[in-house]
Amino acid sequence: MSITYSPTRSGGPASLPQHQGYISVAPHGRYFQDEAGQGFIVIGHNDAITWPGFEELLWGDPAPAEAYIADLRAHGINVSRIMLEYAQVRHGLLEDPVGKFAPRVVRFWDQFIPLAERHGLYLLLTPYDTFWQVLHWRQYPYNHLHGGPCKRKVDWLTKRASIEAQKARWKFVIQRWGGSPNIFAWDLMNEIDLYWKSTPRQLYQYIAEMAAYVRALEREYWGKTHLITVSSATAVPQGDLGEIIYNHPDIDFINTHLYAGEGVKAPVDTIEGALNMGSAVAASLDRMIYVRPYFDSESGPIDAWIRDVSLDAEYHHNMSFAHLASGGAGSGMRWPYTKLHHLLPPFRDNLLGLARFATAVDWTKFSSRNIDIWIYAHDESVIKVGCGDEYRLLLWFLSDRRRSRAGSLEGVRIDVHDVLRDGHYCIEQWETYEGIRIHQERVIVDGGILRFSLHTCGMALKDIAVSVSPCSPG
Repeated sequence: MSITYSPTRSGGPASLPQHQGYISVAPHGRYFQDEAGQGFIVIGHNDAITWPGFEELLWGDPAPAEAYIADLRAHGINVSRIMLEYAQVRHGLLEDPVGKFAPRVVRFWDQFIPLAERHGLYLLLTPYDTFWQVLHWRQYPYNHLHGGPCKRKVDWLTKRASIEAQKARWKFVIQRWGGSPNIFAWDLMNEIDLYWKSTPRQLYQYIAEMAAYVRALEREYWGKTHLITVSSATAVPQGDLGEIIYNHPDIDFINTHLYAGEGVKAPVDTIEGALNMGSAVAASLDRMIYVRPYFDSESGPIDAWIRDVSLDAEYHHNMSFAHLASGGAGSGMRWPYTKLHHLLPPFRDNLLGLARFATAVDWTKFSSRNIDIWIYAHDESVIKVGCGDEYRLLLWFLSDRRRSRAGSLEGVRIDVHDVLRDGHYCIEQWETYEGIRIHQERVIVDGGILRFSLHTCGMALKDIAVSVSPCSPG
């Protein structure tokens, strides 16, 4: 049975899920859920206390920040990744000197966290801005030249005095703000592998000690704990580093920074970055021993910012859907690399389309793995990306307009072999920029083969997202 829908929106912002309480890992291990048992994926971006969205709050005016948060939420954005300080400028430091907490930055967090709670925005928080910290190392308060505990950068993760100073920051932060349900997770250290010349053993021990300390503090003060992770600058870590990042027993989910390939770092088109993103997510999932959520918490055109906003918006759109469809637990999190330096309105529109499509998937029941090699598109100019389990699929098809013979997606035949169990399934096809369900049909999987065709409903679509889920006969 096949049903075609007129191209109208399947639901506005009010129809998007509103989440409650702490976020935890969902039962099947690849995605998240809230305290009401509702599925949750990370749809968001990177932000900072000194960037345009929040800088006026830092100087004492909450109104523009609240309007910005409300707009993020109206676009389906549910997580902002933010560092507790931004060390590019002195007035963005949380401690100055070490042990003395800056009143302006403390006031920012005192006001910002209640605003996030009011509007339902969750926060992925990391305690230090290590990028600018290192660039400004001679002036940074933790440097021994300014009374700090570190004589060398390697002391940051290894010297006892440095670790105790970091624990003092954690204690201050958790006592003051750690009871907020809208802290999605703690990122113990930004890009832990990049700056310190630490050995894998030292990294492992640091993560174990800090994770135990943070959890103990949270239980002591609040009786419950938030999720814990750590981020790596290496897109797909290998060897001993890979074992730590992907398989450390003391973290709840995995995130790396997916500056993976020139198509992501210095794009010349909107297609290659999506291919790089999809293959990097698949490679990361393949390196995990434990079944845990994985997502990219930082990516974008780091080496060559895109000046054409419309081109950049399409690049971001394709990266986001490639990330989700490859098995990532959300959209991936763009670092702006724009002027103004925050998530520009067209990128927010992209995430609204993705958030609407995400309502088609029951994330609490989805135990996905990357299935690209089992998907067959009967048109060589169609890029196919997908993840699934034996009952559900999430697929994305992109026209590779770099090929001279690339045509319409209409009618392209799709096969998926040896993933789904035999039975009756409902297929939903979605336009992705607005987030419109445009076609629905029931099909039967027999002999492990799913067959269907793409439908554009008369629209000039560059890509189509597809969800497949079990349904009753009829």
